[in-house]
Amino acid sequence: MNILMSTPVFKPMVGGMETMADNLSYHFCQKGHKVKVVTPIPFDGEDDELYEVVRQPSFLQKIKLIKESDIIYSNGASLYLAFFALVLRKKFVWTHTGYQVSCIDGLGWHNGGPAPMSPWKSFLFHWKNSSPAQALKGITKVMALRMVAHYYVSANIAISDWMKDRQPLPRQIRIHNPFPIDKFKKAFKKEESKNYDFIYLGRLVSEKGVNVLVRAFAKVYETLGPNVSLSIIGDGDERKDLEGLAKELRVDQAIFFKGRQTGQELLDEVAKGRIAIVPSAWEEPFGGVATELMSAGKNIIVSRRGALAELVLDAGLTFDNGNHNELADQMIKLYKDVQLQKEQKVKIIEKLKSFNEENLIDDYLNVFKQVIA
Repeated sequence: MNILMSTPVFKPMVGGMETMADNLSYHFCQKGHKVKVVTPIPFDGEDDELYEVVRQPSFLQKIKLIKESDIIYSNGASLYLAFFALVLRKKFVWTHTGYQVSCIDGLGWHNGGPAPMSPWKSFLFHWKNSSPAQALKGITKVMALRMVAHYYVSANIAISDWMKDRQPLPRQIRIHNPFPIDKFKKAFKKEESKNYDFIYLGRLVSEKGVNVLVRAFAKVYETLGPNVSLSIIGDGDERKDLEGLAKELRVDQAIFFKGRQTGQELLDEVAKGRIAIVPSAWEEPFGGVATELMSAGKNIIVSRRGALAELVLDAGLTFDNGNHNELADQMIKLYKDVQLQKEQKVKIIEKLKSFNEENLIDDYLNVFKQVIA
């Protein structure tokens, strides 16, 4: 197949969607398909990939690329190539990585707090909390995306059962994100090598709920004593505030902000943690970091509303989003219960079979073949 992938975000940017665009393209090529990636993201360096990358294509380039393709695949609900695909009568598939067909902000999260996730309520919310102009522009885009998703997209791929139910669409199939989790197995080390009792990995932004984790850890610290520790790997706009919060709660000497890590340095830092926390405050559509941390052999605690609980099931513990008291209770419980830790690790091995990268890549290719047929 000649696959044309459209992605609104891409390397050198860092994030889940960027990882998926690269990983899908690489594996499609590995399986003998020709892939071209189209993105509006500029890059001064050289794209040295198995697949071709076309950045900021012109109008005529887009037409040429679409004519040469067998199928157009959009990494995210985006109108970037949708009009061209419709006019040129090409089949196209969307993967829904967020709530773009449900709400203006695409997250159900705005200015550090939850926002409505239905079009009309989202419009009223943003009219009041953003501006009338932004609300009108946003609802126009949401309705256009909904119309395309309902009537023109050949297949809508939901990345979790949570997404499939939260954002019901026609011609929808659930395929979990094929994250490259095997590399995190290199972070698995024996228990005696652990430096930190708890570990967080991810961006330091409000929707990720790291402030909830810091408040929970303060309670854990009070209960378990001064030898307990937390490693926070990642960076973002909230870092300064989080460091201030740790100091205010008098746990700054037990929380270690490691900053953004990549490559072997990231794996080394992950290896030093024992119990992983994914405290997302918003409703994660997937949450690939949970599968990465499980692959690294970590016991895990995740927030309950969203897809994280679906990914973990009984291989980890959950708590109500934003409830730092319940999170603290779960952290203390798992820290003390060695038998529970062992039982969960057995279940994690079984659960990770659901995220076999090769199988999930094949699921995508099978959808493409069915659509073309």
